Amino acid sequence: MKKKTALVLGASRGIGRTIALEIAKTYNVVVSSKTELDLQKLTKEIINNGGSAFYHCCNVMEAQAVNDLINFTIKVFGSIDVVIYNSGAIFHGNLSDTSIKKFQLLQKVNVEGLYFTINFTLPFFKKQKCGRLIVISPPIYSRFFRGKCAYAVGKVGMSVLVSGLAMELEEEFKNQISVTALWPATAVESAVTTNVESKYLRSPLIFSDAVLEILKSEPAEVNGKFLIDEDFLRSKGQTDFLKYSLIKNAEVPRMMPKKFPSLLVEEQDDRGFLMKSNI
Repeated sequence: MKKKTALVLGASRGIGRTIALEIAKTYNVVVSSKTELDLQKLTKEIINNGGSAFYHCCNVMEAQAVNDLINFTIKVFGSIDVVIYNSGAIFHGNLSDTSIKKFQLLQKVNVEGLYFTINFTLPFFKKQKCGRLIVISPPIYSRFFRGKCAYAVGKVGMSVLVSGLAMELEEEFKNQISVTALWPATAVESAVTTNVESKYLRSPLIFSDAVLEILKSEPAEVNGKFLIDEDFLRSKGQTDFLKYSLIKNAEVPRMMPKKFPSLLVEEQDDRGFLMKSNI
């Protein structure tokens, strides 16, 4: 059986790097970010561990750069089977403290970058009638907006893209192509948590384990789902989560709600009528 290919965006450090290292044990991998030196080191490590990997620098704010990345992946490995969108810009602060430039950056990296990735990947997924897209974005709930509204606009926008695309896929490619959102239950060791005490952190291995479990699942099972790493792994039978704690055997406090609001309405299946837009 031909080895499948995974593309990991935002792979140079933290969660993305760990995902790339773990998925490279069973997939060909293309790793991408803006930082070439980090990508070179990561690619070398994957190859030294017996994997197959290439790197390609990409600024996800530029549509052509994302298109080039997708084409590069197909050129070097002949296919693109899994895409993991871990690229992201983060900023916590009130709207009054958020400059226009910063607000625009958050939306370009988070929402537009994901849209570009979907736009250029989907035709290949549809042509081969298979493909998995995993997006690092949260379930939608109002507490998430507090103290980081500009950031939340982008992340929730990503979640809307996940949900909307899933609805489109389930009609024609229900058992073939899936898009899934994944988010951590606790704080995870990464570049953005360097100032967080270790007792509050888990290893990013919990995230990569959840990614691999998603890929083992049937597309229809995970399409359009907003999964929390720990909760999803528990649903698959895992019980030991202390092994992920940075401090041995420490119970890391959960930062996510235990239950999320449903966005479904009674008229969920009522499509109304479609209007043609001219813009």
